[in-house]
Amino acid sequence: MLALPLATLVVASGALSGCGGQPPAALRGTPQAVVRAAADRTMALGGAHVEVSVASDLAGAGTVDLAHGSGQLTLARAGAGAHLGDHFDVRVSGATEWLNVTGPGGGAPGTSPARPWLAGSPLAVTQDSYTRVKPLESLLVRPGLATDLAFLRGAERVAPYGGEEVRGVNTYHYTFVVDLPTAIAASPAAERPELEAAAAAIGPIQWPADVWLDAQGRVRRLQVAEDPKARTTTTKGNLFITEDGNIINQTTLLFSDFGTPAVFSAPDAALVVSLPGTPT
Repeated sequence: MLALPLATLVVASGALSGCGGQPPAALRGTPQAVVRAAADRTMALGGAHVEVSVASDLAGAGTVDLAHGSGQLTLARAGAGAHLGDHFDVRVSGATEWLNVTGPGGGAPGTSPARPWLAGSPLAVTQDSYTRVKPLESLLVRPGLATDLAFLRGAERVAPYGGEEVRGVNTYHYTFVVDLPTAIAASPAAERPELEAAAAAIGPIQWPADVWLDAQGRVRRLQVAEDPKARTTTTKGNLFITEDGNIINQTTLLFSDFGTPAVFSAPDAALVVSLPGTPT
């Protein structure tokens, strides 16, 4: 199982300047327009490799179909919780999630060795397995592995932070908050059910986030507060700081290898425990 470090970020002043000192075309315009446009620019690329970390407690990787929100991830406990030996397989297709938990602490609630997969809507899976998977629930509650990119369509209070390097790629860093109703209204009708499910699970909040865009306006790194209800007024370096000065734990997604075919297969139905109301 992978225990992946976060991207090393190095200030790269002027690295994204184009001809005559101008930024690349994809990064021109108001910061809000640039960040909102990054959603479609990135999702249109199809498959990608994604690395995920949740706070300092979980890390893993997988592939995702950015255009359709399907994909699968394999994660494990990391850091101080690595000794627990828990592993998590997550598969997503639209508004349906499958979760398989292995480790000394047993599987997801209601599952068994004969039927190790738990399936349901993101909110149902999260609520049912909250204690066993914490802090993975902050990622599970958002349906579709491309949903986080669609959140960019609702970017508000966008501010440029500066040029930085992410895994050897020059990027530009923006801070913003996610307004889910705006993201839903700006998304194609086919994508709205997933975003509406996220809004129902998360609630009507302004969710602090950061994004790093490459010269083509594509998302290379996306970082959101693990607790969407966390209140923050400043971003210092790469750390969210609450109004009372505490550091906010974050979920980080790193995208690479755009165009890579996404790997996805639903578990055999005989191995699945379906929660009530599981989408079909």
